[in-house]
Amino acid sequence: MLVDEAKYLDGKRVHGEVQNGESQFTWVGLVNASESELKIFQNRFHLNPLAVEDALSNTQRPKLDHYREHSLLLLKTIAYDTKTEKIVVGDITIFFAKSFLLTVRHGDVIPLGTIRADLENHPNRLALGTIAVLHEIVDRLVDQYLHVCSSLGEDVDQIEDSVFDDDQPAPASDLYFVKRELIEFRRAVMPLLQPLEQIISGKVNGVGAEWTDLFSDIRDHLLKVIDEVGSMNEIMDAALHANSALVQTQQNADMRKISAWIGIGAVPTMIAGVYGMNFEYLPELEWRYGYFVVIGALVVVCTVLFRLFRKYKWL
Repeated sequence: MLVDEAKYLDGKRVHGEVQNGESQFTWVGLVNASESELKIFQNRFHLNPLAVEDALSNTQRPKLDHYREHSLLLLKTIAYDTKTEKIVVGDITIFFAKSFLLTVRHGDVIPLGTIRADLENHPNRLALGTIAVLHEIVDRLVDQYLHVCSSLGEDVDQIEDSVFDDDQPAPASDLYFVKRELIEFRRAVMPLLQPLEQIISGKVNGVGAEWTDLFSDIRDHLLKVIDEVGSMNEIMDAALHANSALVQTQQNADMRKISAWIGIGAVPTMIAGVYGMNFEYLPELEWRYGYFVVIGALVVVCTVLFRLFRKYKWL
């Protein structure tokens, strides 16, 4: 679906046909575009078929590809859903050259309308051409990574508190849930580092040396995100091992309690088994006080065993 299409000259939106200028370019925004919709712009901007295929697949990793007529930058969009405490992943494919920029977005994670509106309020930035738009999109995207990273950090802190500040093991499902979110987030974020390195190195057509510092700043923010994710991943690994140890300790404690009660119960069971045998002559079988003596002895023995197990913390 076409969201917006506009021509810009000297940083200002223009209508109708205008003379070609150095700062003139076309910016087209598509959301969840179908193959037929994208085919129109493929013919119009001479897009490479392989690049179009990548834009439609919705399964590609972040990457930067160069073609004769244009370049392609594929990015992953990420947001944190506070209700489900899950991350939501989408993607943006950006076709760009000096004369045009085409974005194909899947998902509503990062609406580009606000970016367009902000840039249109600063014509001096739009006058710098399509690279200015590219920079703004990538910059906003990495800033969103930072926010998501902060939210995931809160989840990791909660897991850490539940595991290390309590003798009771945390539900394993909670740990694996957060671990899975971290892995998915890392898988979406880390591959972006290589495209940024290519842009900074000056290997992309249209990206001059004046953009090096700006994209280097984005790379630094991305590295911060990657470092944070790595640290959280290590914490979760430690939490998983600690929680497994707590579970094993709890199971051992439960087994000791069960064994202690079985040991206490074994004494009266054994005595009852002896006196339950079908023999005519048994010691004290016909003694008047035999029953009370046996019951008393059983109580004493069971009490002694109970105190011993309590002393050694089996009960």
